[in-house]
Amino acid sequence: MSRERPHPRWLWLAPVFFLGAVLGGVALARLDLRNLFGVVLVALGAVPLLWVLVSALWPARAERTCPACGGVHLERLDPRSTHGLACRGCGWRDEAASAWLLAEEEGPLEEIVLEQRGRKRRIAPVDSARKPG
Repeated sequence: MSRERPHPRWLWLAPVFFLGAVLGGVALARLDLRNLFGVVLVALGAVPLLWVLVSALWPARAERTCPACGGVHLERLDPRSTHGLACRGCGWRDEAASAWLLAEEEGPLEEIVLEQRGRKRRIAPVDSARKPG
């Protein structure tokens, strides 16, 4: 997919935003806010914590909307792979598209990942503390 470029009419606003940022910085410097350092320090600690909390409570969901027809019919091409999408509604296909979130919603990914890496799943974990003897 190609990214849309901003419309040329809006490009003239960029210098206005830059000038506003500079004027905002000058205004903050002239206000002599003695507690600004503490506020910024708390914000720098709170924002990442809030980000983690929001990400944990509202995890990402797989997008099943077809880019061609707009229907909610996307599915994985191969149930043993995390690549390739197809639409049941219109027949659209993309072999290179990531199907990771769809695969994650459908079940555990361990088998798929190990198969793609050419490894087999171990039945029992190996005890590395035991010395050969």
